[in-house]
Amino acid sequence: MSLLAQPRRREREDLARRLVELALRRYNRYRGAESRAKLLKLQGDTVIIAFEGSFCETCGINDWVDDFRYVLEDLGAEAELVTVIEPENPEEFYDYRIGIFRLKKLPSPERLEEAEREEKELEEWFSSN
Repeated sequence: MSLLAQPRRREREDLARRLVELALRRYNRYRGAESRAKLLKLQGDTVIIAFEGSFCETCGINDWVDDFRYVLEDLGAEAELVTVIEPENPEEFYDYRIGIFRLKKLPSPERLEEAEREEKELEEWFSSN
C-alpha cells in the first residue's frame, strides 16, 4: 500500500466508525423498546451488529435487523444486509440476532457532520424534557 493511500484509508475507517456509531444511537433510540443494537466488529466495509431484545412477534424478526440498513441509508450511506445469524438453540428464538452488513458507499464527511449535529440537538432536547 502506498503512503498516500494510508491517510485516505484511515479517513474512510474513521468516517465508517462515526457513521456506525451514529446509526446505533438512532436505532436504539427509536427501536430500543423491542430491539437494541450493539457493534461487535467493524472491519473494512463489513459491519457486524448484535441485536438483542424481545422484538415484535407480529413483525418478521429479521426485519428488526434489516431496519439498521435503513438507518444507515437515512444517514446517506449505501449498505446491504449480507446475512442474519440466528440462534442455534430454539429456546433463544426471540433473544438475539446478528446482522452482517456491507457498507457499499459512505456519506460525505459534510453530510455526516450535519447528521451528528442534528443528533446532538435531539439528544439534548430529549434529555431536557
